[in-house]
Amino acid sequence: MAATRPVFPVRRVCPGVGMKRTRFYLYLLFSMLLSLLAAYAVYSISWQQLLQQRQQESARRLARNAGFLEHEVDKYGLLPLAASYNDTLREALLQPADPPQLARANDYLLRLNQGAGSLQAYLMDKQGKVIASSNWQQKDSFVGRNIAYRPYFQQAAANRITTFYAVGTTGNATGFYLATGIYQGGERLGVVAIKIGLEQLEHMWGNIVEPLLVSDSNGVVVLSSVPEWKYHATVPLSFDARLALEKAQQYNKQIIKPPIWQRKSVLNNQAMLVQMGQGRTRHEFLAINQTIPVSGMTLTMLLDTHEIHSLALTRALAVAVMVGFACLLLHSVRLWRMGIKTQAEARRALQRAHDQLEEQVEQRSSELKQANASLKMEIEERIQAARQVENFQNELIRTENLAVIGQLSTGIAHEINQPLAALSALSANTVRFLEINDLATARTNLERITDIVARLGALTEQLKSFARRPSGERESVAVAQAVDNALFLLNHRLKKTLIRLQLPAQPADIVVLCEAVRLEQVLVNLVSNAIDALQEVADPLIAISWQRQDDIVRIQVRDNGSGLSEQVRQHIFEPFFTTKKTSGLGLGLALSSDIIKAYGGILSADNHPDGGAVFTITLRQNRQE
Repeated sequence: MAATRPVFPVRRVCPGVGMKRTRFYLYLLFSMLLSLLAAYAVYSISWQQLLQQRQQESARRLARNAGFLEHEVDKYGLLPLAASYNDTLREALLQPADPPQLARANDYLLRLNQGAGSLQAYLMDKQGKVIASSNWQQKDSFVGRNIAYRPYFQQAAANRITTFYAVGTTGNATGFYLATGIYQGGERLGVVAIKIGLEQLEHMWGNIVEPLLVSDSNGVVVLSSVPEWKYHATVPLSFDARLALEKAQQYNKQIIKPPIWQRKSVLNNQAMLVQMGQGRTRHEFLAINQTIPVSGMTLTMLLDTHEIHSLALTRALAVAVMVGFACLLLHSVRLWRMGIKTQAEARRALQRAHDQLEEQVEQRSSELKQANASLKMEIEERIQAARQVENFQNELIRTENLAVIGQLSTGIAHEINQPLAALSALSANTVRFLEINDLATARTNLERITDIVARLGALTEQLKSFARRPSGERESVAVAQAVDNALFLLNHRLKKTLIRLQLPAQPADIVVLCEAVRLEQVLVNLVSNAIDALQEVADPLIAISWQRQDDIVRIQVRDNGSGLSEQVRQHIFEPFFTTKKTSGLGLGLALSSDIIKAYGGILSADNHPDGGAVFTITLRQNRQE
């Protein structure tokens, strides 16, 4: 009876599930957009607030540094103003050809320079020629040089300090120049100038984290905490402006380099965003400017905006997470309220499903019991059929063994008749030798009789072993011994047909896991078929060899007959297929193949390259060897 297949209820997808999923995705998309908008708004506001806060903090620090720079300039600002009223300098301008007067002017300027700690102090006539100087005794003295091209000489006036930054044309030393005109009766007699050095500021700025730079009225960096920025422009210089700077020799031989930054946006009159560097080294800075009125210079502090961006981005991400969490919380509350309502409906639906399921389970249980009983009966019938097939196959193999023994009966009878005839003759001779009391000859005959009886016993034992039923238990079988036993049974046929037998000169000690009787039966079948195939061969040969490769053992039985045709090779292991016309049922090779397969091996047939057929038994070596 065929088993009834149990039928289970089909799960149907509620149309509302897809709609709920779509609503969830739309709500999720809305939450993400809301989080992004909130993050953008917070980022923008935080950026502006932080930028303004950092600008105010940096402006206060910048004002302190600007005050220090202005103090340095103011400290020396009164020197040229006071010197313009000195009578010694005025007399020198009135009498430039009087050496004693010029000597007094040089001495006054030397004392003034040493007392103030400035770099140089010198006096110029109305044509711009230096007639007295604090360094008049040194090789790089200014005396005799005409510096009328300097703007501070051209712009110097009475009772007013004119400032100017330049690189000295004599010693190539940078300095800040303070000049005042010396007048008499409304006529400018000359100009007195003081040169001071501001390089000490650069050493002091080396400990400041934020970069600082000082640019002159031309927009050229003259002082900087970063030495590489010196003599870079802060604004693009026109051709005319560069020409004027070269004419004034303000920077001597220094080349004015391109602007150090690119302006991105101007925040107010004191701050702007600039971009510095190229490629991967490109950075954005907040540039805060402070003008120094006395010197006409501009002090600039640069603040890297990376930290501001990072802090604003952190706040934006935090707000985005909070907004997203709030949206998720609202959605969870909504789902919780919907879940309470759904639970009540689910309980009622579950109770109905439970009642239906119990009814279906009882019905299915009854059907499964019937199907199980039917399946159990079918299994028992198949097990019994499998046992019958196995018994039938064992009987068929044993019948094949007996058939082989029947085929060998003529040779076996010859093997027995000769020893029996010898036994009869030796027995009669022994009696006569005993009668004449020839005990030595009688003893020799009896020993020969014992050897013949042992040979007959071995033959009958081998036949009995070959014909017995196998135990079904696998054992360690020596391949060399199995070959010897098979050849022992076929010894008479081999001698009768004059077949040369080729065996290994030194047989390898190889052991396989199988049953000795089964392996000997396969070898007898293969050698018997080889003998039949060599009936019409002039020089018949059977070669038997065995070898081991890793854990694989191959036993080959080869003859030098006509070989196997393609049709024979395709059907040779099929039951009842035979090429013998007078004898054989065609079961020998089929059963031999089944025997080898039962031990996990393969029996194959092929033609040898040197001619004839070769049958190969492939088995696994006994791992317990």
